[in-house]
Amino acid sequence: AVRSVLLYGSETWPLRVENTRKLLVFDHRCLRNIAGVCWDHRVSNSEVRRRVLGNDGKLIEEVVNLHRLRWLGHVLRMPEHRLPRRAKLTSFRDGCKRIRGGQTKTWYQCLKTLTSSLSRVGRCRLLGWGTRDFRNRWLETLGDMAQNRSQWRRCMHSLSSLKR
Repeated sequence: AVRSVLLYGSETWPLRVENTRKLLVFDHRCLRNIAGVCWDHRVSNSEVRRRVLGNDGKLIEEVVNLHRLRWLGHVLRMPEHRLPRRAKLTSFRDGCKRIRGGQTKTWYQCLKTLTSSLSRVGRCRLLGWGTRDFRNRWLETLGDMAQNRSQWRRCMHSLSSLKR
C-alpha cells in the first residue's frame, strides 16, 4: 500500500538520478519498518525486499520504469490529435524561453534514455537507434511496436528489468 501511494502518477515524472535514489532510500526504509528489521541487524536491502515482497519483488526503479513504459504504450496508441500525445511527445524548443538555472530533464528525455537499451538487446538493429538515424525515428519504431499490445507488453517487461 505504501508503494502504490508513493508511486501515484510516477509514469509522468522526469526523474533524475538523485530523485530515484531518494525514492529507493524511502522504499527501503518503509520495507525495513514493515519487516521489523533495524540497521544494526545487518540484513541486506535485497533480503529485506525478498522477505516483504517475495521472490518477485522489484526495485522501485524497475516499477517506475514499468509504469512509464505502460503509459508510453497508451500514448503511442492514441491518435495524433489527442492532447496527452501532443503534450508528451512534442518538444518545445522553438520560441520558448528556457528556465533559468541548471539542466531540466523532460519526460521525453527520460524515455529516450530508458528505451535506448533496446539498441543493445538481441542481434538485430532496430531503426532509430543508430548514429545516422533521424532524430525521432526511435519514437516511430516504438509506435509501431506499441500497436501490437502483446509485443509491447513483452518489450515493457524486458526493458524495465534491464540495468542501465
